Amino acid sequence: MNNIFDIKRFGNYFLYDLRRAKNNYGLSLLLLGLMPVIFFLFYQFFSLISGHGITELPDEMQFMAVFVATIAVIFGAGVKIYGFVTEKRAGSDFLMLPASTLEKWLSILLTVCIVVPVVLFGLTFLSDALMSTVFPNVYGDRIMVADFARDMFEALGEEGISINMPGLIFLNWCANILAFTLGAVCFKKAKVAKTLLFIFAFSMVLSLILVLIFGTSHIDTDWLEMHFSDPQSIERFLNWTISITLTVLFGGLLGGLYYRLRTLKH
Repeated sequence: MNNIFDIKRFGNYFLYDLRRAKNNYGLSLLLLGLMPVIFFLFYQFFSLISGHGITELPDEMQFMAVFVATIAVIFGAGVKIYGFVTEKRAGSDFLMLPASTLEKWLSILLTVCIVVPVVLFGLTFLSDALMSTVFPNVYGDRIMVADFARDMFEALGEEGISINMPGLIFLNWCANILAFTLGAVCFKKAKVAKTLLFIFAFSMVLSLILVLIFGTSHIDTDWLEMHFSDPQSIERFLNWTISITLTVLFGGLLGGLYYRLRTLKH
């Protein structure tokens, strides 16, 4: 059992992995966490040079700042932190580290699925709250109480459909960042581009499967109302579809990542 998993050895390796992640990606993550501040400053700068003076920041710009930061981290974190394993010398050093494949795999999961989003969104919402406190008249409310966010959640509630949005957002984060992390440890060059191409091809296959099962690749409100008579049936269908899709997706991503680490050779 100690050859597979040892809690003390894993703890030491995980701390080492976090230090390496900080050295490789810490500064980038800090800058992306400050994206609300950066967006606000750039917005006011262009407003001033265009002769409009200091103007109120639209709510959509706050969400755009968080969106840009999120996409940048999803695309770049896996490559920056773990892309080195495909290099001959650095990859060989990685294989020689005193940790089992399971421990390395688990450390990657905790880093990209827990540590990175906690740091990113902690910094993002902290900088967002700071700007809202210092510049309340031009920056506006904090992003989670802005009219844009409130309208979005109210619209979901009016449809009578209850979905665990925080859980769904977290699972989507994990699925996306794991996909690009898997690409980072599989492809030697153009890691992000090749991962995007693979995701595109997978989406095409998924669309074909949806056509075979449901007769369409686009399931929208009209399709749901046509096939289901009440909101409860729609809710059950959506929850089951999401659960099955995420289970299959996570099984493939987690299994693929473990298999790649297990078979990695230099």
